[in-house]
Amino acid sequence: MGILRKNKRTNGFTLLEVMIAVGILAIGLVVLLQAHVMNLKMITHSQLSTRAMLLAEKRIAELEAKKMRIPGERKGDFGEGHPGFLWKELITPVRIGNKVLSGLSRVEVVVSWEEGSREEDVRLVTYLVR
Repeated sequence: MGILRKNKRTNGFTLLEVMIAVGILAIGLVVLLQAHVMNLKMITHSQLSTRAMLLAEKRIAELEAKKMRIPGERKGDFGEGHPGFLWKELITPVRIGNKVLSGLSRVEVVVSWEEGSREEDVRLVTYLVR
C-alpha cells in the first residue's frame, strides 16, 4: 500500500479572505467618497458666501459714493453678471435717546441666494457719514 499524502496549498488566498478584503476596501472607498462629496459642498458654499460678501461690500461702496442717502428699505438684484443673488438694504438714521444724529446713517445690506433647497444670506452693517 502506498502512503497517502495530502497536498496542502499554502500559497495564495482563500475565497473567504479575498471577499473580506474586498468588503473592507469597499467600506473604505464609500467613506472616502462621502468625505469628498462633503468637501465639494463646503467649497461651493464658501465660494458663494465669499461672492455674496463681495457683492454686499460693492453695494455699500455704491451707497458711500452717493451724497444723498434716503432712509428706508430697498431691494434688487445684481443683474445678469450675478444671477441668483439678491440684495436688500435698510438705511436708518442713528438715534441716541430721542435725538437723531444729523448726517449719520446705519446701513444694513443683506445679500441672499438659493443653495440647494435652502436660502442663504450674508449681512453687512456699517455706519456712513454724509
